[in-house]
Amino acid sequence: MKHGTPIAVLLLTLAVQTAGAFQVESLTLHLHLAGLRKAAPPEVLEGYLVLTAEGSFRYVGASFAHENYRSVHSFEKNAYGLFVLAVPVPYEIREPLKYRLVVDGIWCRDTANPEFERDPRTGAVFSLAKVPFLSSARPGVWRMLAEDGRTARFRYESDPGLSVSLVGDFNAWDPFVHELTETLPGVYELELPLPSGEHRYAFLVRGDRVPDPLNPDRLYDSAGRTVSVLRIR
Repeated sequence: MKHGTPIAVLLLTLAVQTAGAFQVESLTLHLHLAGLRKAAPPEVLEGYLVLTAEGSFRYVGASFAHENYRSVHSFEKNAYGLFVLAVPVPYEIREPLKYRLVVDGIWCRDTANPEFERDPRTGAVFSLAKVPFLSSARPGVWRMLAEDGRTARFRYESDPGLSVSLVGDFNAWDPFVHELTETLPGVYELELPLPSGEHRYAFLVRGDRVPDPLNPDRLYDSAGRTVSVLRIR
């Protein structure tokens, strides 16, 4: 190690060497996974859902309903022979996560988790894991464009009962053309199809132009004011 290497990096390197390389960024979570000895019900730590499984299996994976069961997340074994998995808690999920395990090629429920439900039509059993609700309305996470790649999804959060307008080069900065709708107390939203190209915009709130808090892409206009930038292909 080079002189001056942070102690957290040293500890993480040691943990990786002694207990396997878990694909997580948090040192706390990594050490937690490395130290688990017995299978337990799901838990949430550092924004990750942690699942465990124990037995003389060759392979254990997990597949989730919110991903339409299209992916299987593979568990890893720690130094104690326990299968462990940490997956990020998804955004905008208000219900318990529904999932199934794949153990040596066989679909089954998580026997370490007492919470489950049975599909009355097929009889299949699904495990349930409670996770905190995470809003996607945050910088770097919020998806500005809808699935069509042309419709911009504008969202602004503040005090309830305000008049919030969208102004930009696409409406000649007119505050009366595009007003956001208060969909929840203090949450203002607007969906607007826009042509291809670079668009500069801001919100008009209480008479002031405010750059989009959810969009980190910004420029200064000719008057020296900060404006947000949205590029559409």
